[in-house]
Amino acid sequence: MSTKTALRAVRGFAIGAGLLLAPLAMAAGRAPTPKECAAHPTDPAIKGGCIVINRKLGNCMACHVIAGTTMDGNIGPALRNLRTRFPNKHALCEQVYDPTIAVPHTAMPPFGKDHILTKAQIREVVDFLWTL
Repeated sequence: MSTKTALRAVRGFAIGAGLLLAPLAMAAGRAPTPKECAAHPTDPAIKGGCIVINRKLGNCMACHVIAGTTMDGNIGPALRNLRTRFPNKHALCEQVYDPTIAVPHTAMPPFGKDHILTKAQIREVVDFLWTL
């Protein structure tokens, strides 16, 4: 095999590997696009990002600024640097499940307590939020 052919093979492999890994990294640091969600992701963080942008489920961008969304809400705090605001994912899950425990008169709905999202969906949302 010539050097030129070997380089083409390596470049082709790298491009192919990048395409395979791309869906796993798309939600990191930003919300996934509707097109990415339509691809039926399996990664919990990406699935959580799809819940966040779904107007029938999380609709989080209606109240929060979230990187990667076009509709920025101004009711709640921006959803970024959550690892510095919550000690662990469990605490963030509790906040999403029932924010009235920490702030009794919050405008944020208790997504778990009111059965808006399942516990599994809340865990996926938290997996996504943890990437921001």
